Amino acid sequence: MLNLKSTLRLADGSNTSGNFLKISEHNGVYAVSVDAESEKPIFPSLGVAININVIPEIKSYVSDYRYCEFWCKPFFGKELKDVPEETQALYIEKTDGRFIVIMPVVNDQYKCVLAGGESGLAANLFSTYDKLYECKGLAFVYAEGENPFILTEKCVRTAPEILNNGTKVRAERKYPELFEYLGWCSWDAMHMEVNEQGLIEKCMEFSEKKIPVKWAIIDDMWCEIREFSNLTYKEMRPLHHASKLYSFKADPIRFPNGLEHCIKKMNQEGLTVGLWYPTTGYWSGIKEGGEAYKLLSDYLIKTPSDLYIPSWEYAKSKAYYDKILDYFKESGADFVKIDNQTMTRRFYAGLAPIGQIAKEFHDGMEDSVKERFDNRIINCMGMGSEDMWNRKNSPISRCSDDFRPEDKSWFTKHILQCSFNSLVQGQFYWCDWDMWWTDDGQGIKNSLMRAISGGPVYVSDEIGRSKKEVLDPLTTDDGKILMCDKPCVPTKDCLTNDPTTSGKAFKLQNIAGEYGVLALLNLDEKEAEVNTTVKISDIDGLDNDSYAVYEHFTKELKILSRNESFDVTLSSPDEYKLYIFAPVKNGFAAIGRTDKFISPKTIKSIKDEKTELTENGPYAFVKNGHLIFG
Repeated sequence: MLNLKSTLRLADGSNTSGNFLKISEHNGVYAVSVDAESEKPIFPSLGVAININVIPEIKSYVSDYRYCEFWCKPFFGKELKDVPEETQALYIEKTDGRFIVIMPVVNDQYKCVLAGGESGLAANLFSTYDKLYECKGLAFVYAEGENPFILTEKCVRTAPEILNNGTKVRAERKYPELFEYLGWCSWDAMHMEVNEQGLIEKCMEFSEKKIPVKWAIIDDMWCEIREFSNLTYKEMRPLHHASKLYSFKADPIRFPNGLEHCIKKMNQEGLTVGLWYPTTGYWSGIKEGGEAYKLLSDYLIKTPSDLYIPSWEYAKSKAYYDKILDYFKESGADFVKIDNQTMTRRFYAGLAPIGQIAKEFHDGMEDSVKERFDNRIINCMGMGSEDMWNRKNSPISRCSDDFRPEDKSWFTKHILQCSFNSLVQGQFYWCDWDMWWTDDGQGIKNSLMRAISGGPVYVSDEIGRSKKEVLDPLTTDDGKILMCDKPCVPTKDCLTNDPTTSGKAFKLQNIAGEYGVLALLNLDEKEAEVNTTVKISDIDGLDNDSYAVYEHFTKELKILSRNESFDVTLSSPDEYKLYIFAPVKNGFAAIGRTDKFISPKTIKSIKDEKTELTENGPYAFVKNGHLIFG
């Protein structure tokens, strides 16, 4: 067990030390709760500090921390005093090969985060509310063992049972059928200049190129923002985040026939359409006196900085989204992408405890989406733990900062964010690795990453620039994604090692039925050669004794047993690998379609060493150690 000591901090600047902790054990998971009271208000920015005394024999760790308001990324370290503030999960690897996983939570009032300091590691609880005289409830859970993935799952299953707040793990949520198919988003294609003519033109391009895109998001700036009237894109860009929503009807200049007409035209081209909408109306709220304000004013609050945004209180939050989503549905939209979610501290601090605010705000939003769109929602800009721990129904959430086209260095940062954030967020949601360009310099690598991601796949190609050949390995002919079974995460031996400096290849794992999927990347910051070993245990959950390991790009085959491995070298960031681990049974293993990344998902059935495919195409199988193509 961890050695813990707690301190209660009061708003007047005084501290009280004492035994404010209750520790319980739940099937190998330890739950640390706080039970503290005071006659004076508790300090809202840090009410209780729990010092976690020296943890011996630490080899290295990775912290998943909130580095900006909306997003998280990994931090690799060896000394706990360096753990970043706002750490929302911590994976410690010990010298004996065991792991400690510490998972802070958000209870009905307080949020807990980890942070390092001169005295080591601390778990800090805060409410952002200055009228509380008690701090009670679960602070964090932790577990120790050999398998960090099992530890994570156990921690995230145990905490909601204790919190009893309706939060579900991913297995208890339903993935919408629509997002099983290939999609497209207008943002990186058109940005704030999105318009009906361009949207229809893009839909026609998909049809002409026979690219089976089934859904599209009309993203930022489809609605009416009066600050942008008659401005060029260059003039609009600096005003973007300082602008306010005038009307959530479509901009009359760029959508002269109205939103309903545009969506109907896109439907006629075979695409289901969803609408982007930020929680606050637009980036700086709703314009006083505008059409949206007149319709929604009963559900708005005014911030100290004179911005009008929706109330966090459940009834008003629900009514706010009901009004907006009714209009979306009447206009023909079939789903939503709701952006700007981790903004509760910026706008609602001081109004109520952070846990209560996040719970009521999300319940209002999610209940409205469930009633109108059957939980067809992509959550975005919402990686704060107050959001992750308080969405009760929605199945999908973005797990990285925005994709940046034609930015090779950004690819590394992006992939590290997506894969490490999926360790935690993937326990609750299917993880959205964001849109991308098929004709980007990293196009094939981005395609491969989406294939292994286990989440939705959608591009944002500009008009005329979609490349069918880059998308073909991802889907069946009708656009259905050949999708892995879980969110993609790093392998165990990559978990606490920074792949930009380790000299080792970065390995990403997933499963597809009884098959394993392993991708290898060179993320070295100096673009130097990297190496690694490949073994069955790289993929968590594989239990067969022998696997045929097939590399997608070179079509090379190796047969591995449990105690065997092979070495791989990647000479530059432009070299990458995709290995399919096919279980060998009685000398036979089916590989599936060799022109698809996740080839096991092309297999319909295997009987008497004969493989039936979901669609005809080039395929392979292994017989007595030999790779045979058909």
